[in-house]
Amino acid sequence: MRVFRPAAALLALTTALLMAPAATAAAPATSAAIAGGVTAPGATAPSATATATKKIAVYPSPGTLVASDRTQISFVGLAPKSLGRVFVVGSRSGRHAGRRRAHTGRRGVSFIPRRPFVANERVTVSTKHPVYGGGRKLSFAIGNFNSPAAKPSKNLPPEGDIPPQATKFHSRPDLMAPVVNVETPAAPTVAPGYIFMSPKLNGPMIVDNEGELVYYRPGIETADFKAQSYRGKPVITWWQGPFNTGGYTEGIFVIANPRYRVIERVRAGNGYRGDLHEFQLTPRGTAYIPAYRAVVKNLSRIGGPKRAAVLDSVVQEIDVRTGLVVWEWHSMGNVGLKESMVPVPKTPDQAFDYFHINSINEDADGNVLISARNTSAAYKVSKRTGRVLWRLNGTNPSFTPGPGTETDWQHDFQRRPDGTYTIFDNASAPPVREQSRGLVIRPDLERGTAELVRSYSHPDGVLTSSQGNMQTLPNGNVMIGWGSEPYMTEFSQDGEVLFDANYAARNSSYRTYRMPWVGLPKTRPAIASRAVEGEGVRVWASWNGDTRTRAWRLLAGPSRKGLKPVIEVERDGFETGIAIPFADGLPHADVAPGPIPAAAARFVAVVALDDEGEPIGRSAVTPVG
Repeated sequence: MRVFRPAAALLALTTALLMAPAATAAAPATSAAIAGGVTAPGATAPSATATATKKIAVYPSPGTLVASDRTQISFVGLAPKSLGRVFVVGSRSGRHAGRRRAHTGRRGVSFIPRRPFVANERVTVSTKHPVYGGGRKLSFAIGNFNSPAAKPSKNLPPEGDIPPQATKFHSRPDLMAPVVNVETPAAPTVAPGYIFMSPKLNGPMIVDNEGELVYYRPGIETADFKAQSYRGKPVITWWQGPFNTGGYTEGIFVIANPRYRVIERVRAGNGYRGDLHEFQLTPRGTAYIPAYRAVVKNLSRIGGPKRAAVLDSVVQEIDVRTGLVVWEWHSMGNVGLKESMVPVPKTPDQAFDYFHINSINEDADGNVLISARNTSAAYKVSKRTGRVLWRLNGTNPSFTPGPGTETDWQHDFQRRPDGTYTIFDNASAPPVREQSRGLVIRPDLERGTAELVRSYSHPDGVLTSSQGNMQTLPNGNVMIGWGSEPYMTEFSQDGEVLFDANYAARNSSYRTYRMPWVGLPKTRPAIASRAVEGEGVRVWASWNGDTRTRAWRLLAGPSRKGLKPVIEVERDGFETGIAIPFADGLPHADVAPGPIPAAAARFVAVVALDDEGEPIGRSAVTPVG
């Protein structure tokens, strides 16, 4: 891998960009401008002497080369009514009228054209406001998406097939969850919370420190399942498929509340479809998501076809409530094709996935951190202009790599509060090192160097060909999901293994997290029962997704309305077994204080009890057996 030390001038420029103050709102518009909507044909364009003086950000960013033909134009950093008149003109499609919609998650407004743009044309936008990366008149180009590349195959096994090793439950026979095997039991110093995972073709799962199931939703194809906060309230989120085998996916993003009810479905904007590699909510009520789209480009200068399909990696920040795009970034035009580590295709039906975005996170200064697998580099990108501020590793790094800091085919680039950065180094496919690692790196912008702070490796030397993540936990521990290899490991800050487990599923979990969660399912607890001749009744109780139940109260009686408490037992994993011995049967050591007449246990139900012994849920009343 080639390594270049950045010039001092480049570092000085980067430092200036990083230290620049945040965007400020535009000055209030005049009453005439506020009254103005979409400018009618023949009207005069905004002049350079307009009263607005403070800069705003516009997306697609000025100079974008491959904007979507169905793009909206987003103005960020001003009150919607102060935008004033806007002219939007395509070099081939002419002037565009449209409507405006205000953002809720960020201060701004989107102009939505009434008709699409045309491939390969240049769009000019005129506004009274000066724009970052341009003046009061800016332009961007529309890509050619009439790609010759074949779409990724979707020939996958049917949904809902059971994993190779499944746990079966009497009370929920529909839940045949992948088995989780704990190899290193959780130490007292593990971080609080449950394990979140999503074996792709099985469904999202939550398990506890014993590997016992807490929540499972089979039959949906998911990735990046985790707990987050949406508008100040706890939620769970995931990407939902279908999957395909072509390296990228096209789906939607889902937000559900603690009752496991879906409250939002988030879709990519501007004609794109969301890819599985990230779904990151922000405190503003927005979400970062990735997407891919094949763009036609001449690759003959680098050994490819004249009419090739190049995958543009797209990042969007979506206003969740409105679905509007409030920020958009494209790899094409910001990262060169020659930075790629993958070979250029020789035929036009093969897409050139030169960048392959696999993580998006916000840095402390509001700029954006992006990891790209196929350039073996992580990037810090200006939120205002889309320009790359610096690169960590790759063919053109901004920092001279210190010992152990180089990464290959990496994932999950994030900043920690202390100013260091974490990254999951796959180092595989093709293999570069003997094992994958979680890294903590300190880049020094002034010196132009990168220093390794700490490295974490699996004790069995796991080498992960794809996927994976590294999560810094609130107590300083580190949780690593090993991607394509079915392992999950929690380390202390100094590298001691505090918890280690593996799982048996139809497919790997793209990421694995440890997160606090309180589940309040809207469903009832489930119950199953069976009469054993000459012995008594066996009852099984469970409540998928509940995290509050600490004990079960068994009710039994001769009729549906004649149930009385029989016994209370401590919750024992996902499903708790309870036995009622008959008066003429053999007593059980694990059951009620004394046997009861068989006629008194023809119907049963269970009540879930919390830590205080208070009822929090009750099953349906069912006949025994």
